[in-house]
Amino acid sequence: MRSGIFDGVSRAKEAYGDLKIMVTGHSIGGAMAAFCGLDLALIYGSKNIQFMTFGMPIIGNVAFASYYSQVVPNTFRVTHGHDLVPHLPPYYHHFPTEVILLDFLDF
Repeated sequence: MRSGIFDGVSRAKEAYGDLKIMVTGHSIGGAMAAFCGLDLALIYGSKNIQFMTFGMPIIGNVAFASYYSQVVPNTFRVTHGHDLVPHLPPYYHHFPTEVILLDFLDF
């Protein structure tokens, strides 16, 4: 899958110039997208990568979260206040920034 993604990004950059890349995913796809976003940021530079996930599980420890935040600063995780998946596994650590959606009945 990695070679296909890099081939597609390279073709898009050849056709349209220096464009921003948005990496996104939902749940476990968000976890896979996080690793893809990190890989792309290391190759194309942090300023060109934007990252947003929905309901993504936690994928690393404190050191990884800190490193990821430095390499991919344009990162947003969208979670629902009652979704269990973004809080698992509990002994790992998320990278910032989290946007928590609440039901109107939660107020």
